[in-house]
Amino acid sequence: MPFIYDVYGLAKPTLGNEPALLAEALGVTWEQRRSDYRGEYFQAQGPAPIGGRLVLQSNDLRDETGEYLQLPDFPDHRFLLFVNKSQQPDEVRQRLAGLPQWALLRRRELD
Repeated sequence: MPFIYDVYGLAKPTLGNEPALLAEALGVTWEQRRSDYRGEYFQAQGPAPIGGRLVLQSNDLRDETGEYLQLPDFPDHRFLLFVNKSQQPDEVRQRLAGLPQWALLRRRELD
């Protein structure tokens, strides 16, 4: 059975209250975290039946070599929502339909 990895993007300059809007739409509680790789980000476990792991982060990253984009093919999308290994990725998509500012950027299926 393949695992599905979706990425949604937000083309706004600031995140604003998007974490709260996403939490309500998806039925999750965000945990704010920090890492050298992602910087400040939010993580949640998807509720049943969605499942999977959700990560909300900036597309703008920085490391010892300088600034770069996590997904360079989507430079206009400043923030990314990764939906990893969800059991119901189409339900996530349906729930996000009420938040049209979030666009599905790509879907990957991996075995």
